[in-house]
Amino acid sequence: MIRAPFRVGSAAAITGALAAGLVAEEQLRAVSAERRDRYVRAWASGMLRAFGVDVHVEGSLVTAGRPHLVVANHRSTIDIFIMLSLFGGHLLARGDMEAWPAVGWMAQKAGTLFVDRSDAGSGGAAIRRITEHLKRGRTIGVFAEGTTFDDDEVRPFHAGAFMAIARVRGEVTPVGIAYEDRAAHYRDEPIGEHFKRVLAAPRTRVAVTIAPALPAEGPITAIRDRTHEAVQSLVHRSRARF
Repeated sequence: MIRAPFRVGSAAAITGALAAGLVAEEQLRAVSAERRDRYVRAWASGMLRAFGVDVHVEGSLVTAGRPHLVVANHRSTIDIFIMLSLFGGHLLARGDMEAWPAVGWMAQKAGTLFVDRSDAGSGGAAIRRITEHLKRGRTIGVFAEGTTFDDDEVRPFHAGAFMAIARVRGEVTPVGIAYEDRAAHYRDEPIGEHFKRVLAAPRTRVAVTIAPALPAEGPITAIRDRTHEAVQSLVHRSRARF
């Protein structure tokens, strides 16, 4: 089976080319947030193509304006590339992702915000960084369940990112993700085993449904719960498309 090695090579080539371009440009001049977004979105889109992922999107993307928090359920490492390709901005990700080969380095260059959810200090620092980026008008993407799960039930959301968006009186865009084949899900397993399944699949089909933005108004728990309800509904809509 040559599919997996070929895909690894393609992903490495895409990462290497875009990383080299970004580093070279950084040496010549300051790279704006918008320019960095173009690199990040091109990289994420390229990774989806390299991994054989077909993304079917329904709904409107985020438009420039108020500070924006994009909240999705989390089922696969593929979600990371989907979120970055569609929305750009910065992603809040689990701390161990920083050490992943190639992907971790590019995620750092993309401005990913890493958090160790078992460490209260790390969580507090992440909320402060999210708030600072939102104040500058950057889009922040989060998987508010905190980790991946293997079904369509959306688990309770952590409140941290909702505290940040409430502080800046921004908007929250709910997103529901569903994979046609659960083999794409990241379970309680070594990351290498997960990638082996993804790389070996002929194609990976995923449905993404995006709802209109919700104003981050009222108590933080109310914002969190409204978003959770919306994401769960969107996951069901995405699943129904299969």
